[in-house]
Amino acid sequence: MPSIDQNKRFDRFLSQPYDADHLRKKFGRSNSSNDDPVRQQTSSGKLAIIGVGSRGLSILERLTAIYDRRVHNYDLDVYLIDPGRHPGQGVHSSHQSQHLLINTVACQVTMFGDASVKNCGPLRTGPSLFEWAQEQGYRRMPDGQYAVMHDMGEEIQPNDYLPRSMLGEYLTWVHEHLVQNLPSGNRVHYYNKTVIDILRLNDGRLRLILDGGQSFDVDCAVLTTGHGQNQLDKVEVQYGKFVEEGRSCNPHLRYLRSYPLTQLQTIAKEATVAIQGLGLSCHDLLSELTCGRGGQFLRSKADKQLSYVRSGHEPAKIYLYSRNCLPFSARGKNGKGVGGQYQASFFTRSAIDQLRQNTAQLDFDTQLFPILVHEMCYAYECTLNNEWSESPDTFQPSENTREIIHRLLYPLHNITFNSYESFLKWVVEFVERDLDEAQRGNVKSPMKAATDVLRDVRDTIRYAVDFRGLAPNSHRRFIQDICPIMNRIAVGPPKERNEELLALLRCGIVEFASGPNPQVQCDATRASFVISTSDRKVCADVLIKGMIDSFYPERDDSRLIRHMLKRGLIRPFSNGDYHPGGIDVNKNQNPVDAKGISILKQKAMNIEDCVVGLNDHINQLITVNIHKGKFEDLEMGVVELNSNLHEIIDEQNELRYFRSLWRRKTRNSADNSQRSRSELNFYPIKISHSELEVHCKFALAHLIFHEKDLSSGSITFDDTW
Repeated sequence: MPSIDQNKRFDRFLSQPYDADHLRKKFGRSNSSNDDPVRQQTSSGKLAIIGVGSRGLSILERLTAIYDRRVHNYDLDVYLIDPGRHPGQGVHSSHQSQHLLINTVACQVTMFGDASVKNCGPLRTGPSLFEWAQEQGYRRMPDGQYAVMHDMGEEIQPNDYLPRSMLGEYLTWVHEHLVQNLPSGNRVHYYNKTVIDILRLNDGRLRLILDGGQSFDVDCAVLTTGHGQNQLDKVEVQYGKFVEEGRSCNPHLRYLRSYPLTQLQTIAKEATVAIQGLGLSCHDLLSELTCGRGGQFLRSKADKQLSYVRSGHEPAKIYLYSRNCLPFSARGKNGKGVGGQYQASFFTRSAIDQLRQNTAQLDFDTQLFPILVHEMCYAYECTLNNEWSESPDTFQPSENTREIIHRLLYPLHNITFNSYESFLKWVVEFVERDLDEAQRGNVKSPMKAATDVLRDVRDTIRYAVDFRGLAPNSHRRFIQDICPIMNRIAVGPPKERNEELLALLRCGIVEFASGPNPQVQCDATRASFVISTSDRKVCADVLIKGMIDSFYPERDDSRLIRHMLKRGLIRPFSNGDYHPGGIDVNKNQNPVDAKGISILKQKAMNIEDCVVGLNDHINQLITVNIHKGKFEDLEMGVVELNSNLHEIIDEQNELRYFRSLWRRKTRNSADNSQRSRSELNFYPIKISHSELEVHCKFALAHLIFHEKDLSSGSITFDDTW
């Protein structure tokens, strides 16, 4: 056994920082040594991307851009795991109907970086969705469909809102492009499966359990599963029980969630439908129940007004309702080009940093929202006057401007309706006025310029809110009250969707079920859902929840999320006593486990989705020069992930090298035949990564302090090491 003096020297060694390069020099070794068979062994890192939609594809793009076999000195195997038929598409299936549109203009959708993104690693250029569609020969046909026809139809324009099916084709092309151009040493394996569980092994790696019973181990994993669905809440359980009991009286009685849209095919044309929610999902549902059943929108050549022509297969009536019964405002016609973006003068990171000098957590209502409103006022007046020369330092908005911005944010403030008819007249005029502003565009319309501020400063809003940047009560109000307002006025549908809504109202196939604040009841006598206010009541056979669930890991119906929670690999995100949804992660998107420890320390996993409520951009597409924070967060996470993987491989190589060195020295020992197997393997082959450095230092200490003793084979070690 080592002497007392040797143990003191060993303790001093453990207290020193680990310097592998210094130790290699001490032993005359290097990674490039050609005379060491252990050093010549090829190492391989294994990384899994769980969920290969647009976000998972972005991870693959960054990994393959950063990876260089000559620099990293190991091969990289990437395992893409997704239940979808086509890697990269995710929810943007290429088989869905063309009447379902993406919500961003074609020229601003891309899976590649551009010159505006700084400090994000090697830049890989590639076509945007618009450029790709042009290269493929897509054109818009007279019936509104898109097809590859080089000599027919109209050319696709940069500001067109293209079908999601075309986006799916683009994502598949990007996947194939990346796989066909992998760097040397990089291999991609695809599993058309679902990961249902993850186990953290003693050696720090992860074991992925797939449906069907297959499993394999990886060094790191990235979870990019995107939107899921929550288990039914109490109200929905009540609806389901009501439907089950009432179907014998009303065969059309049903309760549905928005997606998948294919389930709407089961709704009979005789049924009356009610849609809860007036946001983007509502427009998908309306489109599927009308155009998806053979109906057509036609534009008059005389007054350019849109009208709807029935197919006869639509539901008998479609009622719409929500908490405030306000349709989302239409997107302003894009006048900013591919990468134009409003540059804030007031709502900036430096302004937020200055506020944080006095308190770590801010109050959005009292500290941030007034600055944001001031920014909107500035954009409004400068656009109105077509003059941007006024110094922000001296700017003070007029009372009229303040009132206009207030009315944009709170259009129903101090407004009462004497009847349903008065509300209907008001809301139709509200949509028509908004469409006029949308037609002027986000550069020429003062109102749309002001609302576009909210879209362009979302990265700064995230900077203020993310990672418990707000006090808990303020965070709650921000999520529940402020976010819906910003979504309604800044990230609404293309203006064509609201034109279609007005056409359906004129046609009579769609009606507003009520005015603001309706009540929903289950009427057992009628065997129907009843939506009512004080002066109006309508009945519906089918009730559809026209909104996407917020992600709550405790309620998510994914087996993977449930198992990860149970094993303590993840924990719900919370800000004090407020849980807005999502998973707790650190600033590199590494999950924080049930004990509050970042899994970064285990070099194991990186979460890039499932953090809704913490990062508000996760489920948005990467866009050219807009929301660069998405790309920068993505790059930061991938660089850190790649660094962790490199460190794991390096540590494994060090262990392999020192084990080989030990065995070679003991092999020459005179009494080698007397040494037990446990003495030769003085530390386990599989070893926890949290213990790697200690084990490495222990091995190195004895190699340094007892190099002469090793040759005589006179040292033994206790198996507990």
